[in-house]
Amino acid sequence: MAKLFEDTSDAPPQQIDPSARVVGVAVNANVWRTFDYLWPAALGDPLVGQRVKVSFGRGDRKTGGVVVDVDRTPGSHALKPVAEVIDASPQLDASLMALGQWISDYYMTPLGGTLAAMVPSAVGRHAAAAETVAYLACERHDWPARLGGRQKRVLDELLEARKQNVEPLTLELLMHHSGASRDTIKRLAGRNMIRLDTRPVTLPELSETAGKDPFPLNDDQIGVLAALEDKLAGGFSCTLLHGVTGSGKTEIYVRAIRQVAAADKQAILLVPEIALATQTLQRLLARLPRVAVLHSGLTDVQRAFYYDQIRDGHASVVVGPRSAIFAPARKLGLIIVDEEHESTYKQDTAPRYHARDVAVKRASLADVPIVLGSATPSLESLQNVHLGRYELQELPRRVRGLPMPLLKIVHLRKELQVGRIELIGRTLTRQMAATLDRGEQIILLMNRRGFASFVFCPKCKWELTCDHCERTMVFHQATQLVMCHYCQRTAALPEFCPACRGKLLLFGMGIQRVEGELARKFPDARVARMDSDTMTSPKQFQKVFDAFSAGELDILLGTQMVAKGLDFPHVSLVGVISADTSLLIPDFRASERTFQLIVQVAGRAGRAEHVGEVVVQTLHADEPAVALAAGHDYEQFAAGELASRREAKLPPFARMVRFIIRDRQSTKVEQSAIQLAERLRSLLAGAEVRVFGPQPAGVIKIRDQFRWQVLLIAETAGTIQKILRPQMETLCRACGSDVIADVDPVNLI
Repeated sequence: MAKLFEDTSDAPPQQIDPSARVVGVAVNANVWRTFDYLWPAALGDPLVGQRVKVSFGRGDRKTGGVVVDVDRTPGSHALKPVAEVIDASPQLDASLMALGQWISDYYMTPLGGTLAAMVPSAVGRHAAAAETVAYLACERHDWPARLGGRQKRVLDELLEARKQNVEPLTLELLMHHSGASRDTIKRLAGRNMIRLDTRPVTLPELSETAGKDPFPLNDDQIGVLAALEDKLAGGFSCTLLHGVTGSGKTEIYVRAIRQVAAADKQAILLVPEIALATQTLQRLLARLPRVAVLHSGLTDVQRAFYYDQIRDGHASVVVGPRSAIFAPARKLGLIIVDEEHESTYKQDTAPRYHARDVAVKRASLADVPIVLGSATPSLESLQNVHLGRYELQELPRRVRGLPMPLLKIVHLRKELQVGRIELIGRTLTRQMAATLDRGEQIILLMNRRGFASFVFCPKCKWELTCDHCERTMVFHQATQLVMCHYCQRTAALPEFCPACRGKLLLFGMGIQRVEGELARKFPDARVARMDSDTMTSPKQFQKVFDAFSAGELDILLGTQMVAKGLDFPHVSLVGVISADTSLLIPDFRASERTFQLIVQVAGRAGRAEHVGEVVVQTLHADEPAVALAAGHDYEQFAAGELASRREAKLPPFARMVRFIIRDRQSTKVEQSAIQLAERLRSLLAGAEVRVFGPQPAGVIKIRDQFRWQVLLIAETAGTIQKILRPQMETLCRACGSDVIADVDPVNLI
């Protein structure tokens, strides 16, 4: 369990200015209450929302915090003074402070950590004139046999950057993607394996120009925009925009945002991935004035620059993934959440918020309209329409009268040839050949990274697993390494079985195996792979995106990132290598995610003059998620899935809280889970809450920590939170192991 710090009020006082005032500070630590500090008169007047540094815990260690109250009545304890004021004026205004408090209450997470996550750490720092960048200074064959996991990851990232011709990487990006510290990178530089250099920082500009509309709206779009215009005058409202792929939802966003900007207000547009933020930004830069972007791929200087432009009202539009919902837009007039169904809107570290739901709350607090857009809306949003909380607007047809793509389901069992393992079946192979002959482009979806999912010995049945996570290691052909996709640990592929010294086999489907098959079947085709192994920065994504858009590539092979909103007019064929990858995940949302993935990636085909075709390979052709996706029948799928969820009393007809208990000792984590479950049952006795568990988590060990879980299901989340929120610190202290509360979880693995 993460250690809880002591109450600083017990610490010896320093000599304090008698005119000092008392402020309440939410400290960025694993504590569930605020603490009183003295505010010396020399610091000026304290303001709610100011970030500060305070002494907290044993010793004189300085910890960040946010002022949440001023002129408090001091208790009997001696108080320490605020050590440092980071912001002369608050970065968090009253609306964002209220939003932070709601997130803390709803998601049952400490307020100090929540508020800290809402402001990038780079904001308020002195702007640097130069940044550090890294180059690979040695060849792959010169790497030492013994390297730490993080060191290998650093070298892998730089090697891939060199292959993608996007070298160098900034030190910040390299640390972010490799998980390595500055010291680790400096040690590699000291061994002359990488080279560190500095270069001047170039700040972006906010363009004042706005381009013309590319084409007039159709009748469906005119109707939807007219309905939204009535809401832009002010007041909270939530509209679910259900538009089929290619129906022109982005055009609706652009014109609504333009009206907001013309009224000297600001709009926030959330997208589910940094990659999508890059493409969306390109479109908006050409159509709208003063567009700012916020995402983790920016350098500290860039992030601070955009943040200041937004806060000071110079930026009219903010584009970014989930954290952009905290943008300091103080003239907010509209929020849009594109692809609102995407699970990537859920934060998987504390605070574990869902950006879509936070966006709805922020719109409510700011009294402005919000639009949730998707071709495959989440069942949670659809149910809110049924309950009258959201208004439904629809775009049932593609723009310019374009037809929906023709989708064909292929039974893989009928495609397999005896003695051969091929991931691209005969039907898809034929259609790819015909598409390439016509000079048209192809997108292939393979939602599994790596080359081989299993490395095992057929003689003694030994299987290569991660020592830290007890999960199978995946072989990556590009680096000739095996990797754990849970903790990112890498290792060399063993030459033989360590148990019986037999020959090892590589088995299972992975995107790199598909890449190799493409090279054999279509040697003249120009292929690019787009997954998290190759797209380690927005710059790499942009390079592939530009090449594919310009027709310099024939086939784009990718994981689920190629299914999310990308618009390529010359793509006439989409192939889904295996629709079963997401279907077989042990999660009650597996069918919904499979349907969404198929429909979304199918929508990349036929978005211009070319007729779109889609081939979906599957072993479960009769599964409703697959069969109904073939007919683009969202209504029937949603109706059937909602009926099943209602009968099982699962979300969206109930609310769920998942407690995850983690510990390095397997026996201790089990006892902690049992103890926590007993305590939860005692606290919730008499409330209409179902308690399931304790039981091992779907992935029982990650990063050397064993994991158990307890699930709580109630009709409303408030039923659980009202009882447990005041008890969270006690629950965490008493458990003895690390405890995570995940409200409205989207992943039960």
